[in-house]
Amino acid sequence: MRASLLVTFALVVVMATVGTASARMPGVPGGGAISPPIAPPVPLPIPATGTTPWVILIHGFDPQVDPVAFWFYGVDIYQQLVNAGYHVGVVSYYGTFTLSLSTGTFYADRSFFGTTNTPIEAVANEVAKGLRSVFGSQTITLDLVGHSMGGLVALYMLEHDRLPSMTVQNVVFIGSPLGGAPVAQLRAYVSLSGYQASEMISGSAFLTALKYNFPLAKLTYPRAEWLVYAGEADPAWGWAIFHAPNDGLVSVLSDTALGYDHLYYFPDLHMPFLDVYDPGHVSYAEDEHVALRLLSNLAGQY
Repeated sequence: MRASLLVTFALVVVMATVGTASARMPGVPGGGAISPPIAPPVPLPIPATGTTPWVILIHGFDPQVDPVAFWFYGVDIYQQLVNAGYHVGVVSYYGTFTLSLSTGTFYADRSFFGTTNTPIEAVANEVAKGLRSVFGSQTITLDLVGHSMGGLVALYMLEHDRLPSMTVQNVVFIGSPLGGAPVAQLRAYVSLSGYQASEMISGSAFLTALKYNFPLAKLTYPRAEWLVYAGEADPAWGWAIFHAPNDGLVSVLSDTALGYDHLYYFPDLHMPFLDVYDPGHVSYAEDEHVALRLLSNLAGQY
């Protein structure tokens, strides 16, 4: 009982610290109160982009700070992708849905107002709607990169939405709980509140259906490569929960639950300014090895 309380306390401290640190990240737009929806979306078609691939970045669960910041802080995955010559789109689904593109186009759907009670399915449908609104019938090559719950959003979209003009090239799951996250059962203690958290509990109806439909996604997008990035930071509280390799919130077993074409381990995840806690799960953005592997994979090197 005492060990259980210690684990819970550690998780509370970690989540609170992660939120505080993320909120301090400089140079990232966002923060402040979110306005309620006030108007329907206005499609903003972009200029033809030729053969340059598009990389769409989908953040994970964390509405209490700016979750989009994940792609910008640390080693700045976003800027590294832009510097490598990719067009990049960044999804934000808490509050007003937005899709911000590195080409200068900004799409906002003010009829959508996301919270932790918004089903992951609804978020996935909104991402598909945003992609169709922005790209229209353009023929593009698409890479989808999801961190944590963002990977679940990406997979559900691919299982249920057809993107006929888009060739999906790579789908990258970064620490995504494809087999569930037992920590979601402690959501009352670690700020994982709302319906989304319940969908991430191991064995949930959502995850069961996601697994059942995974072969359909692979058939629908036969040219896609499916990649899993699994962290093995193994902090003390993570080992106490999983008794197996993990990144602090998601186990490697969960990362790999649905299968993959390519699997990459990152054993030394850390955040320099949080080394006392070494939370792991949010540390992918702090690890240059992750960014380098992503750039290599998107270039077709596996």
